[in-house]
Amino acid sequence: MLNLSRMPLSEKKLAANRANAAKSTGPKTAEGKRNTSRNATRHGILANTILIDGESRERFAALLNSCVLQFQPETPVEHSLVERIAVAQWRQTRIWSVEAAGLNREIRQQSDAALTADPPTRTLLAFRSLAGDTRHLDLMSRYEHRYDRMQYRAIEALERMQERRIARAEQTHGALETKGPAQ
Repeated sequence: MLNLSRMPLSEKKLAANRANAAKSTGPKTAEGKRNTSRNATRHGILANTILIDGESRERFAALLNSCVLQFQPETPVEHSLVERIAVAQWRQTRIWSVEAAGLNREIRQQSDAALTADPPTRTLLAFRSLAGDTRHLDLMSRYEHRYDRMQYRAIEALERMQERRIARAEQTHGALETKGPAQ
């Protein structure tokens, strides 16, 4: 059973999350406030389909909220892409945790002779054992790359969509300014 709620975040990752969260001042419009008031419900539905036993709903909601704060989605499709980004990141973290659990298990099962070796050597022996006995490492690597690509593609699609939305808004705003005040 995987429990990501106990998996510590690096100081660098925590600092980046805090910096991104500090940039947001929250929703300004009534529509934005209404949308964010439903975040918990949206996250609850998504969390039911993404999380496995032992994973923290609160940590997933925090990750999703930090992505929403960072990317500021305004349309349903933009929200969907932000959810895809958070899910890919969550799944990638899960794969890292599974890989670490597999290595730790192999290290614990090493022979008495290996117990006197230094930690890097014990880790090397665990890698060799996993690579020789199963396709565990290949599978973990394939999933890690899949989720990395999934996240990257969603970010690219979201950025293109937001750029087009902003350009359309600027064109509309520019066209209204050239007409002048209504008479």
